[in-house]
Amino acid sequence: MQRMAEPIGGALPASFVDEAFALLVDLVRIDTSNPGATERPAAERCAEELRRDGLEPRLLEAAPGRTNLVCRLRGTGEKPPLLLTGHLDVVPPGEGWSHPPFGGVVDAGFLWGRGTVDMKNHVAMALTTLRALAREGRRLRRDVILALTADEESGCDLGASWLVDHHADLVRAEYALGEVGGFTLHLEGRRFYPIQIAQKGVLWLKARARGEGGHGSMPREKSAVGTLAAAVAKIASRPLPFHTPAATRAFLEGVRRELGFPKGLALGALLQPRIAPRILRALPDRALARTFHAVLANTVTPTVLRAGGKVNVIPAEAEAELDGRTLPGRDGEKLLDELRALVGPEVELEVLRRLPAVEASAETPLFSTLAEAVRRGDPEGIALPYIVPGFTDALAFSRNGTTYYGFAPVGLPPRVRFAELYHNVDERIPVEGF
Repeated sequence: MQRMAEPIGGALPASFVDEAFALLVDLVRIDTSNPGATERPAAERCAEELRRDGLEPRLLEAAPGRTNLVCRLRGTGEKPPLLLTGHLDVVPPGEGWSHPPFGGVVDAGFLWGRGTVDMKNHVAMALTTLRALAREGRRLRRDVILALTADEESGCDLGASWLVDHHADLVRAEYALGEVGGFTLHLEGRRFYPIQIAQKGVLWLKARARGEGGHGSMPREKSAVGTLAAAVAKIASRPLPFHTPAATRAFLEGVRRELGFPKGLALGALLQPRIAPRILRALPDRALARTFHAVLANTVTPTVLRAGGKVNVIPAEAEAELDGRTLPGRDGEKLLDELRALVGPEVELEVLRRLPAVEASAETPLFSTLAEAVRRGDPEGIALPYIVPGFTDALAFSRNGTTYYGFAPVGLPPRVRFAELYHNVDERIPVEGF
């Protein structure tokens, strides 16, 4: 893989890099699955490291064991604070791993385990950065705040949202750096580094169909299961209308400009909603096609199905739970209308949870600084603004008046796609890319 010319943050001593990696290994070995475990052991491990350099972390809990850590390095106060943030919880590992998901195994140049990219790598980097500043006695113009949160994987209620609601002053900052961004994206021989400036909103739904129940030996013309199954089949096979939110447009225009003609032509055409679906269907790289689709349209994915309880009884009701994700701005408000038009009036739609999309400007001094840091680390690297299809703690911190950027730098080799690593089996991070 492409080696970094120097650490992206600057000339951090090798000892700090070693300490950060050792901490990452320790954190990966602590099971903080959400649901199923708590963040307390990981928060205590991080607090122990911070205290070694005279820092005073605070452990704050919204519920027993659901621990958040906040630590502040005081500056002169000439400028508002900078927040470095990451979540301590991870999604459950599932089955089928090549190495134990909580083993912290180093093999074939990678550290394997749940949380290596989502996002204990950034926790280790941010914490070590704060320790480095404290150890060197630097007096910055800003306070630097470290916030390590609980519960991000389930919607942030016991983590970042709780901190903003109950301890807003402890985490209030002008800017925040967290997930997702700063990883290497290889396209047509070029290296791009997306920086998150926006993320999609959440619209979790329940779809319900009703019909006549009865004995399984006498089929009904219209059954609840049949009606729901037809609706789910449409949702799974027919994409919702395409749009071009500002962050996606900025990213695609930047890629098109860098690739030039003819390679940039197809990507540029993705900005045209009428032909974008045909381009994505023809794209050989299906992982890349899924990534572009997710940031060009509101999406709905069926994830849970429920109907019946006995093989010879026709149920009178069938339900599906749907994971909807909405684009920023007015396009996000269209998802329910788009979905109703797709499934028809025979299926009821109930909103289970709604979280807003988040969008920040890339026209800031900090974004320019991040782009320059990318160029220092990889002289041929190109930083571009980006929208992510999932949600992050930006949901909460942006409510606190903070401009949040996803920037957790990871150097990736060409055949490893960041989007295929998180929430998947065999999550891993290149040792050289950390």
